[in-house]
Amino acid sequence: MVSWQLRILTQLNLTEKSHKIISDETGVLSEQSFSTFLSENQISFLVTDKIPDMLSIVSKKETLIIITGIKEIPDFITNKYEHRIFTFADIPLNGQIQSLLGNQPVNAIIQLLDYCYKNDPHIVLSQANLPELLLKSAQNAAHSRIEEIVSKIHSILSDEPEYKAVLQLGKLLGELIYLSHKHNRNHYLDIIPAIDNYSEKFVRDGKMNDAFFASLSENPITVDKILHNIKSEKKEKSALLCFDCMGWAEWFLLKDFLQEMNLSFEETELFALLPTVTSISRPAIFQGSTDVYNIKTPGKAYEEKTFESFFSEKETKYFIGTDAITDDSLLGYDCISLLFTFFDDIAHAAQIPENGLGKLLYFDAINSYLKNSNIKQVIETLLDNGFALYFCSDHGSIVATGNGQRIEKYLIDNFAKRACIIPATSSELTELRKVNIPFVSDKVMILPEGREMFTYKGKQEINHGGITVEEMVVPYIKIKNNG
Repeated sequence: MVSWQLRILTQLNLTEKSHKIISDETGVLSEQSFSTFLSENQISFLVTDKIPDMLSIVSKKETLIIITGIKEIPDFITNKYEHRIFTFADIPLNGQIQSLLGNQPVNAIIQLLDYCYKNDPHIVLSQANLPELLLKSAQNAAHSRIEEIVSKIHSILSDEPEYKAVLQLGKLLGELIYLSHKHNRNHYLDIIPAIDNYSEKFVRDGKMNDAFFASLSENPITVDKILHNIKSEKKEKSALLCFDCMGWAEWFLLKDFLQEMNLSFEETELFALLPTVTSISRPAIFQGSTDVYNIKTPGKAYEEKTFESFFSEKETKYFIGTDAITDDSLLGYDCISLLFTFFDDIAHAAQIPENGLGKLLYFDAINSYLKNSNIKQVIETLLDNGFALYFCSDHGSIVATGNGQRIEKYLIDNFAKRACIIPATSSELTELRKVNIPFVSDKVMILPEGREMFTYKGKQEINHGGITVEEMVVPYIKIKNNG
């Protein structure tokens, strides 16, 4: 069967041993599905929007094909490389493609190409059938991706736990949860108990310590290294948007919401601190340290103070999500943080459906909130004012069930019912399971069994504090504006 990638390859004569530079107006040629195809066919190529990189390549003539989003190419390059422009009209589908797909995001176009060439490459696209085809292609892509994720998870679970695998599991499971709910494929979530056993063994065996030893400014894998990483990049202006309680499933939801903004995302998996509660893990972000277990008054005032101290050489400002982010409010600042708490707020207020679909209603509530929020405006304002953008989170969450054990006086806060901290030498709560905290010798965590929480028997709510990958593996995102 002829693929759409092969059609483009033939159309652009990319198998010829001649040097070409292709200005891609669609974004399709820059996507992984096409670049992987080029690699599999041993075609030498480079994807870049940087003229200096092109000049270097052209002068050496080491690369056969250059793919770029830049339309106006310097004469020095076009004199040596054949210059082609790939437009929407060149996408190998039938119909008025330019007008039909010109406003579609590139991932939707890729999904449509995959679906059509799998089912009927000769179908003629029209205004009438396009919505249905886009829906079917998205469902097809999601189903294929879900099966791919499950296969990867099974492969990881077949080996002994180590921190790189647990980080990968956190991201994979987050995507699986989001796609399963979005496309009604919830039976795939039956794999979660096996993942929970894997992550518990990882923590109990003390292997999480390895992650904190390995976490560096240039390659962060724990949340306490986020500010160090931002500082190491030496951007003129930086903005950190911290989304309290944004696990990987929540990130994929937010990413979908931001799709139309023409942004690219560099995604990194990080460990939160244990237990996975706001008063422990969020201060670690803003202070850039794990030394957070004896803070007397954690919270926004403390975070503002430590953030300012960490970037003492810059003019800093700590905003919260309800603050107005405008050109005027950003004047004079070159390093800001912005705290959003809506994931956490909505999670603790969310209703859990009786049909076992977990976070489904919660996701619906988040989507409704986002549609009426200022998130997109904030991002646009920051980008327009020259800020490099970073997203992060302090912890994720799970759907937990009350175990009937009431230990309110020991809880770190009233909302996080999945863990508490007691002195390591304490004679209290001896009947409950104790888990060591990385690099903390005088304290231990008290955790409930499985996905339970310390509250009324049978009560269900979204909560956190525990050691599932959903709670302790969180996203760290670097934003690139493509437009």
